[in-house]
Amino acid sequence: MQEKRKKVILNNRKQLLETELIERAEREGIELEKGATITNEWLERYYDMLTNWVQLFSAYPDYYLDIIRPADSEFGLFFYQRLVLRAIMRFKDIYMTAPRAFSKSFITILGLFLQCIFIPGRKTFICANTKQQAAQITKEKIEEIYNHWPLLKKEVVGHELKEYPGNFGKDYVTIRFRNGSQLDVVLAGDAARGGRRHGFEYKI
Repeated sequence: MQEKRKKVILNNRKQLLETELIERAEREGIELEKGATITNEWLERYYDMLTNWVQLFSAYPDYYLDIIRPADSEFGLFFYQRLVLRAIMRFKDIYMTAPRAFSKSFITILGLFLQCIFIPGRKTFICANTKQQAAQITKEKIEEIYNHWPLLKKEVVGHELKEYPGNFGKDYVTIRFRNGSQLDVVLAGDAARGGRRHGFEYKI
């Protein structure tokens, strides 16, 4: 079943990459490419195409990051980082032993961030013995993610008000997404970790 799903996704990817997705239009004599209003009619017309894109990006989130990366950016993911991102998106539990300079915190926080984007209502958290240190690391990595992929800011509530949207404190971080998802930092002994959650990262 998994092999069949993989073949379907790869076939969809090939078709999508060969499809011209941008239709030029004009409004008041100005050519439109981005920023046009999305109507119900447009969504119905391109429903199958959008479904295929979401299916592809849910299994291959690194492709999504490649597409939304700024044209002048020289940043790129390593192959092993792409594998970790795909594993985070595909499996309920993953365990990783990694060396220094693997970017463990960055790649796992990025994976949780992408889960929150592609799974509406997703509740994830980062659990640590030292909450203040975890909050500081998470804040730094979230800001790094925003700098590499500025479009991701638009998925976060309050993106129009802050350069780095989210609630960042000395010992807490809470990111609320427009689709109802949430990513936050809690202490290992914190009562908040008893709340309903769908996924987490435990930092030792």
